[in-house]
Amino acid sequence: MSTLYRQFIFVPAVTALIIIGALVNESTAETWAERLGFPPSSKVIVLHAQEMGLCYETNAAIVKLLDAGLISSTAAMAPCPWFADAAKWSAANPRADVGLELTINSEWKEYRWRPVAGDALVTTLLDPDRYFWPSNLQTMVNASAEDVEHELLAQIAHAKSQGLRPTHLTTHLGALISRPDLIEVYLRVARQQWIPAMVVELTPGHVERFHAAGFPVPDDIIALLSNYPLPKVDDLRMILPAESYEAKKQAFLTMLRELPPGITQIAVHPAVESDAIKRIMPDWQQRVWETQLLGDEAVRAALRGEGLVLTNWGEIMQRFHGRPPAKDSATASNGTR
Repeated sequence: MSTLYRQFIFVPAVTALIIIGALVNESTAETWAERLGFPPSSKVIVLHAQEMGLCYETNAAIVKLLDAGLISSTAAMAPCPWFADAAKWSAANPRADVGLELTINSEWKEYRWRPVAGDALVTTLLDPDRYFWPSNLQTMVNASAEDVEHELLAQIAHAKSQGLRPTHLTTHLGALISRPDLIEVYLRVARQQWIPAMVVELTPGHVERFHAAGFPVPDDIIALLSNYPLPKVDDLRMILPAESYEAKKQAFLTMLRELPPGITQIAVHPAVESDAIKRIMPDWQQRVWETQLLGDEAVRAALRGEGLVLTNWGEIMQRFHGRPPAKDSATASNGTR
């Protein structure tokens, strides 16, 4: 089972709120694509590689895909062993869209990482072996919001010191949305740093789907997220595990055909095959297939033929500065950035 699948299906119910923004009326609201100046009814994609910096195999795949223009964005994990390599590449390629995948879990049994801030400052984030807690549930039960904020700021500062200027923020395994106070920290850090956090505009359709799946949306969370001033996306999709490469490809092609208008972030987990990655993560085959998938000519033809537009978080913020939504203009002009 893939990390991404665990992130969005088996974490506590509130973690579904990573894809929640302000509640809007679907019948009247513009999509974020329209708000940012894309033509009406455009299907705009952020093709986003997760977990840069996790290991050599993820870095090698992501750099290859970025260099070839086969993905449009990625995010790196500052506490991980291969982050320095990712930051060095980012510094040498400043036009590449590289964000931070804010990380407060270390989930793999034989390949682990510790806080950037140092043990003494974030003791509630540590398991008995002095690594991050493996699971979201353990983090949710043990982590203090203060320690989480210390660690997030340390990760951002470390990235900048290494020459990586993050274009956006995401949350590894959804850990930062496991409790309302952690959501508040996540969004507050994004606002203070003026780096957009990946959240999706909440519509009645989203609410209905959450309720149908058994994930109720608390009013206090809606209120918290409704005041978030930075740009959002309209939808989030992911490539789920499949029994074969061909099944994975067909599912992805179907996803592309059925995308709604607006900005959709599609999360992928590419990696190159090696003996090491087979020891690190049980879902290595899915990741190798995703690397293959993104270079598949049938997929590239579909991306061209479907009339889809690739974008990234750098362009989103450029368009946002030029066309801030009316409800956010006052916030931006009052020095929030």
